[in-house]
Amino acid sequence: MSSIAAVLLLGSGAAYWALAEKPIPAPEVEPAAPAAVNVPAPVQAGPGAGESPSERRTRTWSTGTQFVYTLAAEQSVTFGQQGASASPSLRLSLQGEVSMAVVGGQGDRLDAQFQIRSHRLTFEADGRDALDERSRPEMLAHLQAPFYVTFNRQGAALLAHFERDLDPVTQNFLRTLVASTQFVTPNVPKEAWPAQELDVTGLYAAQYRQVPGSRKYEKSKERYLKMTSPSGLQPLDPSVRITMDATASFLLGVEGWPESVSSREQVSVSSGEGMPTVRGEGQVQLTRTAVRSVPLLIGSLDARRQQLATTSLATQVFAPEDPKAELRRLVAGARLADLVGDLRKLPQDEKERGPATSQLMNRLRALFSLDPEEAARVPALLRGEKDRNTYSSLIGSLSAASTPEAVRALGQVVTDEQMPVPVRVDAAAGLGVVEKPTQEGLSALRQLTQSGEEDLRNTATLALGNAARNLETQKDPSAGAVLRELTNAVAAAPTPEARALQLRALANSAHPLALPTIREALRDPSPVVREAAVEALRLIPDPAADQMLAASMLEDPIPEVRRAAIFASSFRPLMPLMPALERTLRTDTVGAVRIEVVRLLGSNLLQLPGAGPLLSWAGQNDPNGDVRHTALAFLARQSPPEPRP
Repeated sequence: MSSIAAVLLLGSGAAYWALAEKPIPAPEVEPAAPAAVNVPAPVQAGPGAGESPSERRTRTWSTGTQFVYTLAAEQSVTFGQQGASASPSLRLSLQGEVSMAVVGGQGDRLDAQFQIRSHRLTFEADGRDALDERSRPEMLAHLQAPFYVTFNRQGAALLAHFERDLDPVTQNFLRTLVASTQFVTPNVPKEAWPAQELDVTGLYAAQYRQVPGSRKYEKSKERYLKMTSPSGLQPLDPSVRITMDATASFLLGVEGWPESVSSREQVSVSSGEGMPTVRGEGQVQLTRTAVRSVPLLIGSLDARRQQLATTSLATQVFAPEDPKAELRRLVAGARLADLVGDLRKLPQDEKERGPATSQLMNRLRALFSLDPEEAARVPALLRGEKDRNTYSSLIGSLSAASTPEAVRALGQVVTDEQMPVPVRVDAAAGLGVVEKPTQEGLSALRQLTQSGEEDLRNTATLALGNAARNLETQKDPSAGAVLRELTNAVAAAPTPEARALQLRALANSAHPLALPTIREALRDPSPVVREAAVEALRLIPDPAADQMLAASMLEDPIPEVRRAAIFASSFRPLMPLMPALERTLRTDTVGAVRIEVVRLLGSNLLQLPGAGPLLSWAGQNDPNGDVRHTALAFLARQSPPEPRP
């Protein structure tokens, strides 16, 4: 547990009494994207006698992998009033399960979804139960709503993303849980190393050490360096005295994620004469029970970002330094020619080449960020480049750097007719995903949408949709104009195939303003257009999109369109779509459609209430043998855990 000491567990001292006496208002919570089949995710090889400590600590951030743990956590806080016979106190205890899934990220930042499933909850004020029949389920709903945390690759928690109306007690409990279980690796491999980390109280110094001959590590919190405040981290006030005894033990798996965590903490904060002493205690126990593949959760933070509030959980892990110092460390004095030469020398075997390519791309990104003018040299290098791994890596690094110079270089590549078409196609895709699109880059994409080369034309069209989404994220005022441009292109498309392409580009914007155009396309006489329109609903965060998907799933006369509706549903929370999925499974006359429902339900069996009974019904009653066998195979492979007493 991290730092209930500053009373931030409650948001404020006054908030405690109000929350203890009245129900906590429940926000509207969107159901979590369900988890997929319980298949262990790929991991790195286990530690051997010849490996270094740093190799044994390397964490594999495999997108779409979920780690599941049993959870026992307790936090308590006491306010010591001078001369009072009894001190006000609060205690929160929870037992259950917590899952952590890697859902995305960019560059050095990785996003993870956390979700708690509680078997037992205790919330006491002054030793008495503070929850009644109304407030208990509301608090449970808050605790069990999925939330997200952004880490860096060293394992430091940087940002937390919660529902906007989440109450302070729940939010700080969850932030504390994340802070107390973070394991942060050093810049330079060591058997023991210091770190600076952030928790609910502030910035603190920690010390790590490896237990010799094992994958076990011990962490101790040494002292606080700064305190949190409404205006950010502040130096410690001389009148504030903080004493603590805080340790944590980690047993790491071979992929660098904890197999178990045991942390305990005692903190006492004295804020000067006349102020109460705040004492906090906490314990957290995690034990891993499963590793799952959850591809449907990939991108879920991006899909929910507009509905979430983001707050800082950590600053730089180690002593603050000039941001360019980290870039210089990555580049390590290399020149562009050196890094390109290393790319060309990589082995052809994909397993060997993959990690080395990723490392070189990160160094190239750092070089283009540190020295933006280096990007101008890339187009000339690409003109004679035939190796796919080399030119794709250079283009990907320019896109990740996202500097104006990098975007300009990509624009030069896509418009250079002397370049090989595959290189230009890669560059068009790279232009679409730059974090900060420029008008120059948009102009290059628009020019390419008129190309006589189909691959170039299609890629640039789809890339404009991605660019519209990133412009909206950047709050760029030109985002609306690009969205209108995409919308008009759907109406102006001369053929069903062209209209389908424009719909897919509009879908990449993931903007609710696309819904009227998609709704009209769902009435198009061409199945090709309706199929594209249904797929275009997959990323749009609006309940109306669920309604359109359900209608197409149940009413469209073409099986391919109904199957496309099921595919699009796989990107969305499934609970709102369960009635349509059930009806499709029971009544659709085409086995190829029903089997897609079975596969979707089976891939989410553990997380989706009602999936098991529907699969059981299909396994016994569906007239198609393949559908029956597929449903029964999912049920045999994994069944929901029995509820704990």
